[in-house]
Amino acid sequence: MTEILSNVTNLLIFVAILGVLVFVHELGHFAVAKRLGIPVFEFGFGFPPRVWRFRKDKGWLQFQSKRIVVPRDFALPQNLTAGSRVTYKTRFEDATEVLTDIQLIDPANAGSTTGSIVQAVDPGTEYTLNAIPIGGFVRLVGEEDPFVQGGFASAKPSVRAPILLAGVTMNFILAFLVFTLTAFFSPPYATVQTTRIAGVSANSPAAQADLRIGDTITAINGQDVKGNYPALSQALRTNAGREITLTVVRGSQTLDPIKATPRVQPPPGEGPLGIALSGFTGLRVSNIEPGSPAERAGIRPGDVFVFLVDPKGRALRDQKEFVDFTTTHPNWKIDVQIARDNMLHDSVTLQIPEAVNSQNAALGLTLETSLIDAPIRALQEMGQIVSSIPQMFGQLFAGTAPANSFVGPLGIYQITGEVAQRGGVMALLELMGLLSLNLAVVNLFPLPGLDGGRLVFVVLEWLRGGKKIDPQKEAWVHFAGLALLVGLMILISFFDVQRMLAGQKILP
Repeated sequence: MTEILSNVTNLLIFVAILGVLVFVHELGHFAVAKRLGIPVFEFGFGFPPRVWRFRKDKGWLQFQSKRIVVPRDFALPQNLTAGSRVTYKTRFEDATEVLTDIQLIDPANAGSTTGSIVQAVDPGTEYTLNAIPIGGFVRLVGEEDPFVQGGFASAKPSVRAPILLAGVTMNFILAFLVFTLTAFFSPPYATVQTTRIAGVSANSPAAQADLRIGDTITAINGQDVKGNYPALSQALRTNAGREITLTVVRGSQTLDPIKATPRVQPPPGEGPLGIALSGFTGLRVSNIEPGSPAERAGIRPGDVFVFLVDPKGRALRDQKEFVDFTTTHPNWKIDVQIARDNMLHDSVTLQIPEAVNSQNAALGLTLETSLIDAPIRALQEMGQIVSSIPQMFGQLFAGTAPANSFVGPLGIYQITGEVAQRGGVMALLELMGLLSLNLAVVNLFPLPGLDGGRLVFVVLEWLRGGKKIDPQKEAWVHFAGLALLVGLMILISFFDVQRMLAGQKILP
């Protein structure tokens, strides 16, 4: 019963997160389309079938010299488009001309019947609630048909481009707001990976090379990687399938060079060499007081401060716990480790004052994120994530990408459950920000069917001096791209199902 409730909760959280991401994206398209004068048929919450139409905006009809308001509940003829010839009746309400009746003129009788030509039409946006509660959608007038006057596809590139970019822009904004919020309300935790071995998989290259728990890898093929986990990881993946030379320190002794061959396709969770590395959780330093013990010890803003508060190796939780510790240990010297630029440095010593008090107990360290620093931290985190995406795709095409690097909707559902169990609300917000940022970046890829792919056709039209690409050819390109994306998603989902049935986790 508990497991069922847990799965239901995870599903609801997953639907809520995915719904927010898609809804915000579509809201961007909707708002900019409205602002630039492109009529919107419908803004839907969730996906069809429709459950309830809870609101409809007023519309309008544009004639040569005037614009007439269409009341919310007025039903326009289905075949009414820009260019239609009509007869109509109106009345004035508070100096506004409002439509009361309209009739289409049959083109066969156009010569014998007087009427007016509709130059543009906005039927008024319907706001609907739909049955599948994941995100939403926007239906623009003339979205795919460039022959509909006043519609999206017939608009100039200078109109279509902002509408296409609005969705990803909203996802960037959402990610920025989420990362700012979590940076401010969460301790500035940072994970520091070492190059010290914490585990060796059986029958792995590491086991065959007699690497042991407690060994520290200091160099690969002569390249210094001591304390530099990113350099070690990159060197192993770059040299996958080729023999490498490891420099290893065991205790106080540097061993003779060790030969090993990292695997190209290692078993899930083992990595190319088959080792697990020890790591620490630290707090990022946001500020250092001039002349303080922290400054004299060489600590700088941006460093990751690693302090183990008890013999069992528990890491410091937050600044308050550090102040509590120093207050109760006057005149102590404490050793802490510092990571800088993703590299773990040698430990430094801090002197706690003999007359420790609330003013000097932090030793000049600020291990919290201020309201001013939070947006900066958010932008830095977003920059790191975005810059890692090209590298991830490069590893994918080279066949060296880590296991579970790419997941589909089922994988995201699994990650959501794992994050909810481990980290709570703030961790789920971080996940939402990460997914929003990834959605924005992927949607910008110049692939048919995505916003970036549609933007390519807009740019081509602009370069051709406004001459449009054949609509049928463009539609076929987008259809083929969408089919390819759906096929890729099915393939990824197949591996997601395999992993879930095997009981394997995504997060380490």
